[in-house]
Amino acid sequence: MRDDIQDTDDLIHQQTENLSRDELISLVRNLQGQLSLVARSNVVPSEPRRTQPVRPVATTDYTIAFDGGSLGNPGLGYGSYEIANASGRVAGQRLNFGDNLTNNQAEFMTLIAALKDLLHRLGPEAATASLAVRGDSQLVIRGLNGDWKIKHANLLPLHQEGRSLLRQFRSVDLAWQPRLESVRTFGH
Repeated sequence: MRDDIQDTDDLIHQQTENLSRDELISLVRNLQGQLSLVARSNVVPSEPRRTQPVRPVATTDYTIAFDGGSLGNPGLGYGSYEIANASGRVAGQRLNFGDNLTNNQAEFMTLIAALKDLLHRLGPEAATASLAVRGDSQLVIRGLNGDWKIKHANLLPLHQEGRSLLRQFRSVDLAWQPRLESVRTFGH
């Protein structure tokens, strides 16, 4: 796969080497438009692209790792999550949320989707389950922990929904993880 990427990079470099600045800008805009069309086709949810599995937190029944973002800010929102337990991977999805979302909105929306997925799987047993949540968004983690106040009108309903979903578990351990961990897990 690395060779394919290198071959593609070499081909692109050869074909764009002699383009003028205006031609290059036009090409980039055309590519952005094509990517936007692909993203809007909503061929998701799908499996997240992973390079390493989520490591479950030993002291909890389930671990959710999540990451969200937007292509542009605001832009096309996306996210990935994975749910694991001591036996390994339970579930995971890659999500597209549509246009005009901020990175922070996509982060909250991804975690909310993961929580709903796990709650659906557990049903009434969720009330006896302990949960660890790991993400690289300090705003989401610290906001849900109560360390930071969430004031923005677009984030407040998401924050409230996240808190409501978290209350359905026996206990929750929310902790920030370095960005590198999210990249290793989801590739974005």
